[in-house]
Amino acid sequence: MIRDVALAGLGAVGAIYASRMDAYLTSEHTYIIVDEVRKNRYRKDRVFLNGEERTFNFALPEEVGKPVDLLIIATKNNHLEQLIPTLSPLIGKNTVILSLLNGIASEKLLEKAYPEAHVLYGFVTALDSTKLNNRIEYATEGIIYFGEKNNEKSNTVQLLSSFFDACGIASDNPEDIHTQMWAKYMVNVSINTVSAVCRAGYGPCVSVPAIWSLIEAIMREVITLGTRAGIRGLDETFIARYKEIFSSLTENGKTSMLQDVEAGRVSENRWFCMFAGTMGRELGVPTPHIDMLGQIMEGIDAVHERS
Repeated sequence: MIRDVALAGLGAVGAIYASRMDAYLTSEHTYIIVDEVRKNRYRKDRVFLNGEERTFNFALPEEVGKPVDLLIIATKNNHLEQLIPTLSPLIGKNTVILSLLNGIASEKLLEKAYPEAHVLYGFVTALDSTKLNNRIEYATEGIIYFGEKNNEKSNTVQLLSSFFDACGIASDNPEDIHTQMWAKYMVNVSINTVSAVCRAGYGPCVSVPAIWSLIEAIMREVITLGTRAGIRGLDETFIARYKEIFSSLTENGKTSMLQDVEAGRVSENRWFCMFAGTMGRELGVPTPHIDMLGQIMEGIDAVHERS
């Protein structure tokens, strides 16, 4: 039974799911994990979801005082290594951890840090949420894909699926979570990064031929890379599928990386293009488009770090 839940990361993704879980479990059993600075800021500035103020139970990990049944991590990759050691008061042998971070690296870090916990693999897609300061706006909530590392239809998977249903959170447990994660990673490396460089929302990304042709070329490099890495079933059908998904989202909606660039924040390029390029060199897979795009984003990030 999932009774006590903690969520770290009250951003464009986390706020939506925090609201859903809070409504189902109540604030007494739903903890939004923060540090002291964020705790004070959220209480002062408040949090608004589609214009409506939402109140949450903000807590430092040590204030929770016990292991939780479910820990959802919805921060950016940039913050994960610093966050992981602070989470130990929340984690026991029965704690289920689900990372919703972009990329394909966070689960391995969590498994290494907390071998006693039950780490599931997952991600979010088809979400058009944007965050500006303390205000989150969205038209489409998206869907959480999750599963066991070995794709077993375990009791934990069934329990979490029932919990998400009860919260009104759309979710899916696919036959192969790794194939689906790589398909989303294909999106992270391609449309997220291209949108940030071109300053383009979802509409222009799929409707401007010059932009979409670049996105397609990068997607094909990721498919080749994933296939060489042993991912089964990753093929060009996912290109058409994700083009349809992004065509259905708000035309002016923005990827998380575009939001980071516009806000002057360092992006997740290290875990997108740079990670893929390194893997390509290790596996002997050429990734020329990915490498060039990663270098451009590295330059953009360097400028932001200096300002």
